[in-house]
Amino acid sequence: MELDGMLGEHASIEVQHDEKAMDGCYLAWTKPMDTFLLEVLREQQLKGLKGDSGFQASAYRKAMEEINTKFNLKINKEKIQNRLKTLKDIMNLTLDALKKSGLTWSESTKKVQAGPAVWDDLIKANPKMRRIRDKEICNFSLLCDIFEKNRASGSTAKTCKERLQQWEAEALTINDVDRLQEENVVILDNFDNLTGDTQNGVANGASSSSKTTKRSSKLGVKRKFDEVESRSATIQRQYDEGLMIVRDSLSEIGRQLAVANEYFLKSNTRVYTPEEIYAEVQKLELSDDNMLGVVDLLMFDNKKAGSFFGCPDELKGRWLQRNGF
Repeated sequence: MELDGMLGEHASIEVQHDEKAMDGCYLAWTKPMDTFLLEVLREQQLKGLKGDSGFQASAYRKAMEEINTKFNLKINKEKIQNRLKTLKDIMNLTLDALKKSGLTWSESTKKVQAGPAVWDDLIKANPKMRRIRDKEICNFSLLCDIFEKNRASGSTAKTCKERLQQWEAEALTINDVDRLQEENVVILDNFDNLTGDTQNGVANGASSSSKTTKRSSKLGVKRKFDEVESRSATIQRQYDEGLMIVRDSLSEIGRQLAVANEYFLKSNTRVYTPEEIYAEVQKLELSDDNMLGVVDLLMFDNKKAGSFFGCPDELKGRWLQRNGF
């Protein structure tokens, strides 16, 4: 089973206890583990090791090696894929929820926000939405960077170029309009003439033909107008869809540029080794429990590690107090 909610500071939105690691122990996925796994996979994606069908085998091997080394685990590719499936389910539920009226995303709380009544209606329509109600979704942006594009990559998905080609193929020319009008007049003339002949006889055929031609011409123009109006509405709807595709594509480009920039900054950021962290923390004469707690914090959060190492020695004690030690 999967448990919703948090398990302390490092818990993610859903923590799995139903999988056994390779050594036979049950595996609990924590928030730092999720974040680390996704960051490794995003780096593999930037290296071109992810296609429409998913990550290449070498990307999974790299993720498996990195996470096992980082957290002293012995998990395999299958466990990583199962965890990713859970995380992608959460992402898809969140994206679907945000399409609904009355639901918004809060970047500060990392939650989908809505009133109780809105949530109740949403869960009534889709009980799976309980999984994200009032839950912190810490890696939502990271998940979207990696996986959101796949939601639109099915057999029915169309590129902007394909949309434009479709519109060109369906465009109604002036000749088409004239042809439709001409065909409608002919068809209506024949029908009205036949009716006139039946009602008024052969003797009045010439007069009846003149009148019905005028009536059929008006009807032909109206049918042409209705036809053009319908086609115009279709083209406008397809044009609006195309604009949405372009907007989403530009948004994806911006998001990927941000990912690349973050990767560049990360690759040029100093990463402190466990030995360096232990050596620096031991200078503070902390209790064993506090020392281990500080080391865990600095290992999981490289930004805080940089802040700690950059802090003057006389202020390090105050720094620890501000961070709960």
